[in-house]
Amino acid sequence: MGTAIFMVLMVSGYWYTSRDLSSRFKIRRSFGWDVYFLVALYGCIFVLQGVFATGIIWLILLGISSLANAFQEIPGVNLKWQMEFMNWSFLGIQAPVVVMLAFAILFCLYRSNWSGSARLNAPGRKDLYQRLSRSNGVEQLLFQCMEEGELAWITLKSRRIYIGMIHAATFEYETTANIVVIPMLSGYRDSKTLKLAVEHNYSKWYAEHEISLTSEPKNAMAFRKVIMVDQIESLSLFDPASASALEKGDPQGVTKSPHA
Repeated sequence: MGTAIFMVLMVSGYWYTSRDLSSRFKIRRSFGWDVYFLVALYGCIFVLQGVFATGIIWLILLGISSLANAFQEIPGVNLKWQMEFMNWSFLGIQAPVVVMLAFAILFCLYRSNWSGSARLNAPGRKDLYQRLSRSNGVEQLLFQCMEEGELAWITLKSRRIYIGMIHAATFEYETTANIVVIPMLSGYRDSKTLKLAVEHNYSKWYAEHEISLTSEPKNAMAFRKVIMVDQIESLSLFDPASASALEKGDPQGVTKSPHA
């Protein structure tokens, strides 16, 4: 019996954490024993809900038995359906345990697949990302860029620099965590002076060719860059007002095609 309870507890916890969006983000940010304890926590919640549901059934049977005995529905017989429910067994396991585990599984399936919170709409996902990003400075800054349309300054470990709009960010899996950038400027940091040398002026290219986020047949998404998070050295907001103060290492480079 203990093995059955433990198996349902762990399986229901794993099922929920692998399908609920919020829990999936939390578990991806956990390591070592924290993962097992998080799975067990959700499993315990479902099992406790099963215990409460089984207790309600016991109370209902007690109430029915008491009413039937009070009105002598069956003369000369003292009904104790709640006791029969407690003593009944199925495959060697007491009925209350079987019912409790069944309720735990049903609650898990409901919360994972059928409830409204399991199918977040766009505003719901936005609120979820905002809550989760509060504990991570990188995600908080990226969310601000996506929400307010701010430009981000991204410096890679290779000293490559991109300045542009953050279109999307994925942190669900550590090995594939990445951000999608629509570049406005790109260049590199000089190895001696560490100043920015601009190679491609994407924003000028967009303007010259009437390219926007919604233009046809080609839009700005065709120039997007996918950058792996583990390649980023620093990330900050970019102030366009300070752009004139940037020293460009290659003046001719600003007019190159972004595909050069």
